Amino acid sequence: MPNRRAIFSSYVIPRESIDLEEGVTKWTIDGAINKTLGSKSTATLTGSQWGEGWSSFQHPEQYWEDCGNHWEDMGEAYNGILDVTAAIQLNPDTGTAGDNVAFLYVKNLGTSSDQGLKLSLDNGSNYGIYIPPQGSVNLRGNSLRMDNVLVNKADQNTQVEFIIAR
Repeated sequence: MPNRRAIFSSYVIPRESIDLEEGVTKWTIDGAINKTLGSKSTATLTGSQWGEGWSSFQHPEQYWEDCGNHWEDMGEAYNGILDVTAAIQLNPDTGTAGDNVAFLYVKNLGTSSDQGLKLSLDNGSNYGIYIPPQGSVNLRGNSLRMDNVLVNKADQNTQVEFIIAR
């Protein structure tokens, strides 16, 4: 089995504006904080994921031969984007429902202000994380179960990219 890992980071620059002469605005690092913030981490992943369904970029039906007897019904090639019109469980394999999530990345591809995305980490009973249009979330899961990760539209339909690995 291949060794797999996800390396991820965050970088935050707290900024404040200073109005200079002649209507020019300059942005500087906020004096109260006076530094950038961030972190970097590595999540070690199981060498064997579940075929090709562990990310939106590699869907189980991305190849014609995987579409079974209905390949002619597929209107277009899979583009790596998942449409969100109702609550969707991101776990691609029901046989791994009880497995722990090692790493999760979800990006909302919506572009208008009413295309927010809700992320639930407790099987939909509480949508605790709001992902704004063009926003993303990544985290290490450890004790988070695969079958507990759901996304749902906040208002209007939207699209997501994701990686969910055990």
